[in-house]
Amino acid sequence: MFTCYEKMVALMYDPVSPLLRNGTSDDGLPQPEAKARFAEDRLLDAVLWCEVLPGETITESDVMDRFGLTRAAARAALTRLGYDGWAEPLARMGWQVAPVTGDLIGQVLTARRVVEPEALSRADLTAQQIGEVRRIGEVLAAVQHQPSEGVSVAFRHFVDEIDSLLLSGIDRFTARHLRKLWHHSARMTRFLEDATAGHLFQRDDVFALVRAVTAQDQPQIARARHALIDAQEAFFLQQMLKSKAALGPGSGLSAQYRQAADNRRSS
Repeated sequence: MFTCYEKMVALMYDPVSPLLRNGTSDDGLPQPEAKARFAEDRLLDAVLWCEVLPGETITESDVMDRFGLTRAAARAALTRLGYDGWAEPLARMGWQVAPVTGDLIGQVLTARRVVEPEALSRADLTAQQIGEVRRIGEVLAAVQHQPSEGVSVAFRHFVDEIDSLLLSGIDRFTARHLRKLWHHSARMTRFLEDATAGHLFQRDDVFALVRAVTAQDQPQIARARHALIDAQEAFFLQQMLKSKAALGPGSGLSAQYRQAADNRRSS
């Protein structure tokens, strides 16, 4: 799990990086490396979509049974999760998936505020890409008030397409960084949403973003991204306030108790 911002800006796992080797041999058959990457991608998807819950402890045997992987593939996938900060090893117990904590939420949102608005406002898009953003905006406007679950899934898919287009217009390193931060934000959102109670996060920023992108208005693009991050922070806080879990070490109150104990020992 991340302990400081510097770790978050380290080179991050990017499954679509052109620096990765081709996954097939000359005859079109998958190479061993491609099979290993499939296992890594499958387990990462399971973490991002909360098939494996934040804070859950899993073993090689669990991964083999749940995802149909060989022991070697399961071990490689878990090791990759650990390398990328999505899990940490526990002696004789397996691997613990990074929990969703207030500290992690704060680090991710802070990092996004530093990078995202400025970087995406300067995204260099072609006329064709700008036209695609406009087309997606028209689709979103047509379906935004339809209540079905399928429409909600499609809405998010199209919003993700806009974000991907913006990501394609910035430098590769920053894009990797933002993609990892978005992965974290998406996992937090899925974990904290409560579909049965109707508590789902809505991307209300998207129409202002579409207008700004099509007009190539950099300040408005930045404002739309700030509005998105602020809205996600408010949603996370709202959902966490419904939690009955006890606060752990690091809260302000526990820090006061530790300070008082230190003062008593020194007196």
